[in-house]
Amino acid sequence: MSLSGKVALITGGSVGKELAEAFLGAGSKVAFIYRNAGREKELRETFEKHADFVCIVQADLSSPEGAGRVVHSVKDRFAGIDFLLNALGGWIGGKRLHEHTPSELQEMLSIDFVPTFNIMSSVLPLMAERKFGRIVNFVSMQVFGTGAGSAVYSASKAAVLALTRAAAEEYKDYGISVYGIAPSVIDTFNNRKSMPNADTSKWVKIQEIVEAILFLCGTGESLNGTILKFPGKL
Repeated sequence: MSLSGKVALITGGSVGKELAEAFLGAGSKVAFIYRNAGREKELRETFEKHADFVCIVQADLSSPEGAGRVVHSVKDRFAGIDFLLNALGGWIGGKRLHEHTPSELQEMLSIDFVPTFNIMSSVLPLMAERKFGRIVNFVSMQVFGTGAGSAVYSASKAAVLALTRAAAEEYKDYGISVYGIAPSVIDTFNNRKSMPNADTSKWVKIQEIVEAILFLCGTGESLNGTILKFPGKL
């Protein structure tokens, strides 16, 4: 299936920007969602040459109202949404379970799980009405390991995984496929900054993930419910 003319709603930071560039290069229209209002100038400069094909929306997806406004805005601009690519997320860890506070658990859920739930809840009725959609959620290799040192992060990502699998089954008869991407450490600027002494050659390259998502959106209908693992060399 050609991606040309399709509409991709993308959330997330470094990975999200790379996905946006890739889908624009494939001829898609892109709605890029960001949370921090201070990023507006940077993003407008990034996508300036694609202005006719990009909708940049500042929103807090941790509230149902914020997610609803996003979908309404994108629908008004591009008439529909074909792909939802949830590259959002964050990490709180480096502690044992009992050393985490309840507020850290709530923060982790508000970063990873709640926004994913809210934006999916807002997008799925539109996709079901149009009988087409592809959704890619980001989980983590931590979910498939011990999760040691990342208890609240792993729990939040496990919830995203459960949501992904349930939606894949619930909406398969509506022409909607739902997938998960489970990377270990992704080679991003922020990760390099926070782990300056790490061996980055063992990390997952963003381009690997981008190419997999392009494939899933273009060719992966029979892979509905699949979780693609990217362990890197860790």
